[in-house]
Amino acid sequence: MSWEVHEPIKRPCPCGKGHYAVIGRSDDWNRFDEHWDMQCPACHAEYVLYTLDYTRKGMTATYRGWVPSNVLRELEAAMAAVEEARKQLSSYAIAALGARWTAHFAGKAKKTVWHELTENGKHYPSLGTFYRHVADSGMARVLEGYFDPRELPTVIRILGPSASELTERMAEVARLEREMDAQDSRARQQAFS
Repeated sequence: MSWEVHEPIKRPCPCGKGHYAVIGRSDDWNRFDEHWDMQCPACHAEYVLYTLDYTRKGMTATYRGWVPSNVLRELEAAMAAVEEARKQLSSYAIAALGARWTAHFAGKAKKTVWHELTENGKHYPSLGTFYRHVADSGMARVLEGYFDPRELPTVIRILGPSASELTERMAEVARLEREMDAQDSRARQQAFS
């Protein structure tokens, strides 16, 4: 079974003097896809296609709209800043606390480690999932995963106040994430579809 390409639909472009085409396609499994093609020369130079995949009620959908190219460049710069800040935070945390983290769990049973990491099952993962992660990757790799910026609060909770120097760096990452979200919101607000 192959994709069936539908007749292009022409829509007015942002400047109103031309149009863009939406070319849809579908298959026998009710999958749909669209390709947007800016056909107005003036808008082609000024606008770029912004896409955002999101999940709502278990279904993934794609939002599309034309945004000024400078807005998308600002969003991409904010995303790059967040990614770099997250990498630096993880690197710092591993350098500062990696040895203590490993030593803290050395010689402990898997179930004891799970209890401590999840506060007796209050947080992800379930015991079975934890065992599967350990079997698949090894305990060292599972523990290393807690140096992901989203998991660092667990490291601070377990290692105590002496790990709080991470808090300031985590706050900076959170600030950059808020800026990125604001840029993303700005792009969606300015999108023309």
